Amino acid sequence: MKVSKNFWLQEFLPPDLYEMSPQSGIWMIDRRIINIAQFIRERYGKPVTINNWHSGGQYKESGFRNPFTKTGALLSQHKFGRAIDAKIDGLHPEEIREDIRQNYALFRVVGLTTIEVDTPTWVHMDCRNTNQDSL
Repeated sequence: MKVSKNFWLQEFLPPDLYEMSPQSGIWMIDRRIINIAQFIRERYGKPVTINNWHSGGQYKESGFRNPFTKTGALLSQHKFGRAIDAKIDGLHPEEIREDIRQNYALFRVVGLTTIEVDTPTWVHMDCRNTNQDSL
């Protein structure tokens, strides 16, 4: 199921959830996180990898995570469908984080509220409710 111009639902879900219920899996994903992924794809003009298990890749918990997984924090935004760990082809995560910091107003419009700073090969982005206008 295509969820935006460049993304498919499988990219946001783990394989077990997608295979169990591909149509209702969309209910697990906050629309804002799809919008953020699409914005990142268009801003940099480069492929963005979230989950790639559906094409034989290794990533299956970089989008929504089953609440019972041992991956990540107990109340991770991934477990609410509000986070992605994005890998952008040809760009280092710190380059992306710096661009987000410098141009946060653009990212805020599409719903981005939080990034993590110590992720060496991906950029964690989420749309949690912070009740703040700053990153």
